[in-house]
Amino acid sequence: MTSSQNDEFTSRLSPRIFVLEPDDEVRPLLKQNLQTWGYHVTLAIDEADALQRVEGGRDRFDLILLNQYKQSIEQCIAIGQQIRQHTVLDSRAPILILAERYGADLEGQDIRVGANEYVSYLEDGQQLKLILQRLCPVY
Repeated sequence: MTSSQNDEFTSRLSPRIFVLEPDDEVRPLLKQNLQTWGYHVTLAIDEADALQRVEGGRDRFDLILLNQYKQSIEQCIAIGQQIRQHTVLDSRAPILILAERYGADLEGQDIRVGANEYVSYLEDGQQLKLILQRLCPVY
């Protein structure tokens, strides 16, 4: 098996995460971390880009990850639900929002805010890795 065939085989076995990350500085770092942790990553830079990428439902994703960038948690959840409706996803596929603005009392917490919607108030990258392993495990 060639290296490219092996990469393709691995990406088909890896859980697939759809990431909406508007921040140009954060996006490549987030993608690199997710790939290092064993995930296949598809990126979008904004809501319009995300909906265009999932149009037609060609791709299957196991989790939708959004950064709360200049939006409310509610707006992020609504965007995640729109993305979920346009992909080949089980309606139970998790949506994970990375909160951007929060008080010290929330830091380090992961909170379920809907049937399969979660908000993570990240303390560090390890917390992201742990919640992803819970919601979308890599085997």
